Amino acid sequence: MGQRAITIYTADGADAHISADDDAFIYSALAGVKSGVLGNLTCVKIDDNTVRLSGGGVMNRGHMLRIPDGETLDLTVPSGTAGYQRYDSVVAEFIKGGGETPDVYRIRLMTGTPVTAGAQPPSVIHSSLLNQNDVNQLELFRLYMDGTTLTGIIPVLPRLTGWAVWPHITYGTAAPSGGSDGDIYLRLAE
Repeated sequence: MGQRAITIYTADGADAHISADDDAFIYSALAGVKSGVLGNLTCVKIDDNTVRLSGGGVMNRGHMLRIPDGETLDLTVPSGTAGYQRYDSVVAEFIKGGGETPDVYRIRLMTGTPVTAGAQPPSVIHSSLLNQNDVNQLELFRLYMDGTTLTGIIPVLPRLTGWAVWPHITYGTAAPSGGSDGDIYLRLAE
């Protein structure tokens, strides 16, 4: 096809022409990045077997997921074993659908392998989400289990704080490339 009009009017009764992929393209292009934490997403320990997320969301290759204001998401952390350590990962997981299969987008817990020393977080899957059943996982938070105690929660994915460069209007009394004293100009600077 080679091109795709996104923000156009279509006749009443026509099939929708805009897709989740179109929205993901727009969001990632406007943000200037593919993925990151949105808002004030936090993960706090409730007890050694429960963490609670609230206050924000995540962008995974332009696809958005959020925990609505006033709501929380509790994840169950499997019990640890005395004498062992383990890293678990809170991930945003996107599984690409297609045809009659819908996309799946969720925050879930991946459990690491218990070891006596040198624990490593679980491996996450990376993809460009181009084909049906492609998976892209982003590690949001890393949990550290020391024995049976959840002792640490570390944010991993960078927080998106806004666009890196906003265009702004500059002004002056002479054109940037010349002009006469007393001239007034406006220029969009990027």
